[in-house]
Amino acid sequence: MQKKARIAMTAGVTLGAIQFAAHDASQEPVSQSIGANGICIGEEGTLAAGLTVTIDTTLTPMSTLLTARVDTDRRRQGVQISLPFDLDLGWQSYVIAPGNMYNGNRFIVSPQPYCPYPLTEGVTPDGPIIITDVPRLTSDSGYRAEFAANALAIPAIGVYDPARKQGFVIGVEVYGDWGVTGVNLQTLPGKPVRAEVCLPVMRRRRYRFCDWIDVDNEPGMVIEPDKPIRCDIRITPASAESIPAFVRQIAEYGFTCRSRNACRTVMSFADAAELVESKLDAHNWDEANGYYQTQMGGILQTGWAGGGVTMFAMACSKNPGRYRRAIRMLDTICRGAVSPSGYFHGIYDGVHWRSFGFKRPGCRAFSLIRRSLDCTRDVLKTLALVRSRGEAVDSAWESAAKRNLDAMVDTAARFGHLGYTVDRDTGDVLWGDSACGVFGIEPLTHGAKWFNNSKYLNTAVKLAEYYVSRFLEKGYTCGGVGDALMSVDSESNYALLSGLVHLYAATGTAEHLEWARQAADLFSTWVLCYDAKLPADSPLGKLGIHPQGAVFANIQNQHGAPGICIASGRELLTLYELTGEERYIRQLEDIAHCIPQMIVRPGQEEIWGDLPPGAISERLMTMDGMEPCGHTSRISTWSEIALLLSACELPESLLHRS
Repeated sequence: MQKKARIAMTAGVTLGAIQFAAHDASQEPVSQSIGANGICIGEEGTLAAGLTVTIDTTLTPMSTLLTARVDTDRRRQGVQISLPFDLDLGWQSYVIAPGNMYNGNRFIVSPQPYCPYPLTEGVTPDGPIIITDVPRLTSDSGYRAEFAANALAIPAIGVYDPARKQGFVIGVEVYGDWGVTGVNLQTLPGKPVRAEVCLPVMRRRRYRFCDWIDVDNEPGMVIEPDKPIRCDIRITPASAESIPAFVRQIAEYGFTCRSRNACRTVMSFADAAELVESKLDAHNWDEANGYYQTQMGGILQTGWAGGGVTMFAMACSKNPGRYRRAIRMLDTICRGAVSPSGYFHGIYDGVHWRSFGFKRPGCRAFSLIRRSLDCTRDVLKTLALVRSRGEAVDSAWESAAKRNLDAMVDTAARFGHLGYTVDRDTGDVLWGDSACGVFGIEPLTHGAKWFNNSKYLNTAVKLAEYYVSRFLEKGYTCGGVGDALMSVDSESNYALLSGLVHLYAATGTAEHLEWARQAADLFSTWVLCYDAKLPADSPLGKLGIHPQGAVFANIQNQHGAPGICIASGRELLTLYELTGEERYIRQLEDIAHCIPQMIVRPGQEEIWGDLPPGAISERLMTMDGMEPCGHTSRISTWSEIALLLSACELPESLLHRS
């Protein structure tokens, strides 16, 4: 049997071991070791007789490109080639699999089916961070996690050892003649971190939406004689002074993977916005109670997945009737939603204002703090819009906004942060510590300007300092969504970015701008940077969807979405204008142009059933985390509002793409 390996590594970089192994279902394997120039191949791999793995390298000033070639002497099926890399880094290193794993997802776990209940027992204002049962590098799951590469927002994994200020970025090809690539991660106490690149993915167990499934349908690849399999793996050593500096290198790598030719134009944003607004008028407006329902569900949510942000988006409409409805909704919220603590209630069913909505019987009532913070932001933005039109601002509206701002100041002064859930009567933090409170930074900066009150700005500054040191410097934010416990998520990440951009505008402090850039780098790891492949016979494949720019939700739900929940992304444009960093505006362009592709249009009943034109589903599956790849759910979601915000807050020059 032929045995080759030609390997060289960048000077000064140590890879403890590289192992080559293959499994062939058609033949019992035989053991064999492959040596390389100056590189120790640690453990003995198994390579079936007649299979040849050749590794060639190309050195660049920044990285090493490994090209693996697999040859066979006869047709084989059920084959998987595994290329494990042992990295000379501490086992507790920061590990990132963009969109799926941050700091190894090393958090306390509460195994629950979807939708998980936020906890009210065993938690305190100081924490702990608790997530659902997701892939993670912790002792109870064997310190091992397995991913399909098409579940990564950036086709790479990163490992960084803060003690050594050294790390690696390992970039992979997502697809090839072998199918979809697999990427496995393993950390064991006292041993180097191991990253495995597998051709193709063959997981032992597959995570799916708060559950685990034994895998028996990932059969391996077929290899033909005289048709070698080739795969490129790029290994980039990364010296960095901090985790945010390392994350920046991941973000920059993602920008190099961006396709420049992914055409997504299906309709103008003006036409798309009209379609969405018409749908909201026809299916979401509650005339009796004066508000736009959330997701055609009968209720009003003041924040998170709808509510106040729908109010602001419709207030921006060029249609006078829709503007008046939005102002009526503003009045409904401001006159009815303020709780005894000053915070807005979370949910209104047309009769009662209440807190979260999901809790175990007998548990203490609580409120997801994000809802109030989102709503305060959107009330203040709507007030500014009303004033810009030369119309009077009702004192009741201002009073409601002020009571919420004062509640934030009070909670922050007593607890040092805004928590995750709060008591709606007292404003006490019931469960923290999460990054959910980052949603308060932006409304506090708006409130400081509106009321000319420095205490709001001072509180925003203190909160920014807290959340940056507690979360951003550790390479993740968490707790920004209401259906995933404190899972690491993109929504709190973008809220921190947004808040810091507005804070910098208010203070001019250079540190705030640098923090905003770090938050933008981290957010980049949630945005699909390449044009993922969807099966041609899948629903989204039939629509010709180009997924580049989809924003991954969180480590629990694991799906891409059209748009940012819930924002236009205009702060990325501001960052571009402040820094000249092109990747910010190119990423924003991808995010914006991903959204209208998913809008339900007349004549698409085969795909969307009875979902009305103008609706937009949040699920754009490029992997198999929830629905199969290329599938979606027939649901009306917040993505509709993300499109409206993009249409009214982003410049025409960015929205127009020929």
